[in-house]
Order: sequence, then C-alpha cells, then structure tokens
Amino acid sequence: METELLGIMLGAVLPIYPLLFVIYQKIGRYDEVVEEFKKLRAEHESLRENWYGN
Repeated sequence: METELLGIMLGAVLPIYPLLFVIYQKIGRYDEVVEEFKKLRAEHESLRENWYGN
C-alpha cells in the first residue's frame, strides 16, 4: 500500500519539477533586472540632484 501511494505521488510530482526549475530560473533573471534597475534609478537620482541642485 505504501509503495503504491509513493509511486502515485512520485508519478504526479516528478513531471512538475522541470517546470518549477524554469520558473526558478526566470525569477532569478527577474531579480537581476530589478537590481540593475535600482542601480540605474539611484544613479539617475544622484545626477538629477547634482544638475538641479535639489
């Protein structure tokens, strides 16, 4: 009984792992883009303060 249940669970869960891995990679790429955007925004604010004197 336990073996059958384990087999059913693995059969249902294992096909999902490649999809989860792809989602994980996309989230990592998104985080990199967000960090780069934050750096650019901070640089822009710094330059704007120097330019306008605010």
